[in-house]
Amino acid sequence: MKVLLVTGQLATETVTTYANQSSIETEVVALKTAVAAFLTPQTIIESLKDKKNLTSFNLILTPGLLRGDTATITTALRVPAYKGPKYAADLSVVLDMLCEVNLSTTTPADELLKQQLTAKALAEIEKVENQRTTLLQKPGNMLVGGVAVGRDFPLRVLAEIVDAALMDKETVQQTARRFALAGADFIDVGMAAGESQPQKAAQLIHWVREVTNLPLSIDSLDPEEIKAAVKAGVQLVLSADAGNIQAIAPCIKDIPVVVIPTNQNIGYMPKSASERVEFLEEIITKAQSLGVNNVLADLILDPQEILNSFLAFKEFAQRNPAVPLFVGISNVTELFDADSVGLNVVLTRISAEIGGGILLATEKSNKAKGTVAEEVVATKMMFLAKKRNSVPKDLGIDLLILKDKRAHEEPYNRNLEATTQSVIIAPEKVEPATLDPMGAFRIFIDHTDHLIVAIRYSVNNSPEPLNVIKGKTAQAVYTKILEMGLVSKLDHSAYLGNELTKAEIALKTDKNYLQDTALF
Repeated sequence: MKVLLVTGQLATETVTTYANQSSIETEVVALKTAVAAFLTPQTIIESLKDKKNLTSFNLILTPGLLRGDTATITTALRVPAYKGPKYAADLSVVLDMLCEVNLSTTTPADELLKQQLTAKALAEIEKVENQRTTLLQKPGNMLVGGVAVGRDFPLRVLAEIVDAALMDKETVQQTARRFALAGADFIDVGMAAGESQPQKAAQLIHWVREVTNLPLSIDSLDPEEIKAAVKAGVQLVLSADAGNIQAIAPCIKDIPVVVIPTNQNIGYMPKSASERVEFLEEIITKAQSLGVNNVLADLILDPQEILNSFLAFKEFAQRNPAVPLFVGISNVTELFDADSVGLNVVLTRISAEIGGGILLATEKSNKAKGTVAEEVVATKMMFLAKKRNSVPKDLGIDLLILKDKRAHEEPYNRNLEATTQSVIIAPEKVEPATLDPMGAFRIFIDHTDHLIVAIRYSVNNSPEPLNVIKGKTAQAVYTKILEMGLVSKLDHSAYLGNELTKAEIALKTDKNYLQDTALF
């Protein structure tokens, strides 16, 4: 295999460095264009048509950011031409996998590689899901509302609508839809502690059922609320304890229930790991004597005693391998002033190691926004790592959100300053953009539809908007604004580009966006 790598003048050294890290024989040709992304198929054709030994190459790789379809290069030069990676740092990986990847004439190779690795990862999980009838016969696995739960399956995510009893119908249903779209396996309705609202519990279950077919559960210790929710059709109950098991047993004999080591009637919960395990076993034994056999165990993850709590889970699992575990990792995420993604992935890993079956995901606090989606990805990562007997790395799916796996940044060559006409240091303070006669824009994020919104107003301070432009990316929104001719000043265009980009970053990272305010 011999590959011709086409690039621009400025990237020649970088491309050569990364190409040399591969075992594939390559030759780098730098065309007269300075920036590789500015190359076009026609430019490449014109530059290479007279190149000697061109037919000795098995294929041509162009920059991944090349505009256009490389099929025209193939037709003109009679050598297969495909798009390489967008970043030179990914070259060695792409080159070493040429025999395993079907390259594209329109999609950059690194995107294609990621898509194929992701598809392979999801296919591995799907293969296990297709064996669920057999796997459900094994101890430690059970069916909860049609979802297979247990040691032989990926951890499942239960997304709780916290304090749903205090919300109106629209908010409850919007939250349920959002959790379902994020990939939750169950939607849980959280009742208000200290109150008994059985009619509200039933109403909430009906509201959520109107917008999703996912299995539903209720989070309550109140017997009347639990009875009402079961009658309304919940497929899982959170929770039973020493204080309510006698009262709720008749109505939960046919559906799974999460049992916790407490007696909320008298405010009791054992402190040590061994005491929690023994008390939970006592409650489960009593539940079974009352005809309640489909139980999951929650030893309660205490954010002030994380290690001790996980030791309790581990001890219980060793003594009771046939009982699936319910792990409330959001008990920690919600109460730590740290980004949720890192916490969730580590807590999911530990939960997988102790044999967890279902994870709790809540997004009550603003800093926990995105937790459901994060846990959904984390559960897949940990299942694949366990199946492949590896660490959760290079799986095809990841939770790298704020940092990059590889260094893609092209190094700045300070020597260029000696050849330029001038080096200008931009001031830190800049004058605000002057008023554009075409109007002013307010920028917002529509979290319901996950869109960036730009609202245009006239300069005469009229409260009625002239236009509302929505899009998924900053580029989509500002391109439409320019197409419509809604800006007339360069500084206004630059300002809009900056604000829309901030809004896009905020949308992707679940940060708050406020116009004219720094994100970080």
